[in-house]
Amino acid sequence: MATIVKRVVGALLALVGLALTVAGVWLAAELGTSGTARFTVHPATSDPVLIGPDVLNRVDSDVVVTATPTAGGSVWMALANPSDADAVVGDSKHVAVTGVSVRDWTLLTTTTGTGTAPELGAADLWRQQDDAEGPVTLTVEQSGAPETLVVKSQEGQIGSLTLQVVDKSWFVEAVIAALIGLFLLVVGVVLVTSRRARRPTPVEVPLVPEAPTGTFDPVAAVEDVDGTEPTSALPDDPDGSAVAADTDVDSAAENTAETATDTPVASPADPHDSPATQHPHDPEEVTR
Repeated sequence: MATIVKRVVGALLALVGLALTVAGVWLAAELGTSGTARFTVHPATSDPVLIGPDVLNRVDSDVVVTATPTAGGSVWMALANPSDADAVVGDSKHVAVTGVSVRDWTLLTTTTGTGTAPELGAADLWRQQDDAEGPVTLTVEQSGAPETLVVKSQEGQIGSLTLQVVDKSWFVEAVIAALIGLFLLVVGVVLVTSRRARRPTPVEVPLVPEAPTGTFDPVAAVEDVDGTEPTSALPDDPDGSAVAADTDVDSAAENTAETATDTPVASPADPHDSPATQHPHDPEEVTR
């Protein structure tokens, strides 16, 4: 059961790690080392385009907006307070930018309202405005937030609208995400492919024969040649020859002892009876 749970967890970690690694590498490649993100939309319309504070003032960095008209056309762009811009445009038909899509680096838009928009450039509520026959660029600084940007074609249509944001920390975060994903991927693969630890095979040790403890197999009793009690053969003398020899020696010793007891023992000589202690013969008696 533990092995199954470990492999399931490993598979989940591997999937999350793979997703983070791919997303981090892809995002780092798209942003570059400068951390530049560009979001573009092609409205192809002559109606006003509004970019509200939920898009312009969503980040801490300045936002550079570039509007490009179709060939031979001109474009007008201005910044104003959100409530003033909404009041000027009113319920007329316009295109509102609602967000961004990082997957394909595009601006999300929706079209609302009906009717023709009034002459916008004549209002005196704009904080900053510019117009040109070619591309027009305006930088939105976050110090003036909240703000709404209004873009209107004067001749022709708005061919493209691009928002550019530069933040170097995004590149660093993308690299970190890729490294974390790679780590999780490696851990997950290890958990999935690891096998349950096997117990070591016991080593068979050959049995060593036990040394004899002094108990020997019984052997036939050997009767002594002289009719004494039978004796058992020694372990080192299976035929009993050593025992018989010892028995003969003992019998001979006993016979010798008996003979010695039967023979009278001479008493020690009296020192007074020895020739050395007797009186010498009288020389006269000897000559006689």
